[in-house]
Amino acid sequence: MRSILIVCMLSLGLLALSGCPSTLPKKQMKDAMSAIEKARRGLAERCAKEELASAKRMMAKAKKLMDEGKYDQARIAFEATRELAAKAEEAARLNKEECLKRKKPVVSTPPTPPTVVAVREKPVVDMRRKLATVYFGFNQYTITGAARRILQGHAEWLKKNRSIKVEVAGHCDQRGSVEYNLSLGERRALAIKKFLIDLGVSASRISIISYGHQRPADPNTTPEAYAKNRRAEFRITSN
Repeated sequence: MRSILIVCMLSLGLLALSGCPSTLPKKQMKDAMSAIEKARRGLAERCAKEELASAKRMMAKAKKLMDEGKYDQARIAFEATRELAAKAEEAARLNKEECLKRKKPVVSTPPTPPTVVAVREKPVVDMRRKLATVYFGFNQYTITGAARRILQGHAEWLKKNRSIKVEVAGHCDQRGSVEYNLSLGERRALAIKKFLIDLGVSASRISIISYGHQRPADPNTTPEAYAKNRRAEFRITSN
């Protein structure tokens, strides 16, 4: 009887020394998975890529150990995974401000080029420019050689500045009636207009008026004063 008791005690001792079989580290695995997910939500995938990758590699190793039945080693690996995931979360928090400043690559279709509409530039015009006066002979509205040269210059300038319109005013000296001089001043202005049109200036840009002898350039009654008053003057009316 005593020998049987000793054998039982020895058997129990050996069983105690050998220990109970290890259990599945389910809690450690669950904690490790939660830690990785928390780190991922904390922008670790963007702001702590290397740290999160280390945690994921350790997680894969822990699962492999568990599949192989090495539960104690798997438990340690799962705990290491949890710690690595926590480090990744902290690294993401510290790097968040800087990493969010980096622009994400935007993939989009190239914009349609805008339609280019040709716009004619408005010429810069000196509105203070004074177009030279032309003069006529006594009782004449024929354009002289000197007047032609002046008008050719006016026509070139007007063709370069197409937004400009001009008024041509015909004048006479004091000799003759009011009615006659108004008519003569008009013929002088018309002669100027026709000449400019022949040189390529649009008729719509030229208006005429006659003042007869009512606005003399020189009020004296000398031959020199009369010559100054037989004239056509130009005024820029719009730009």
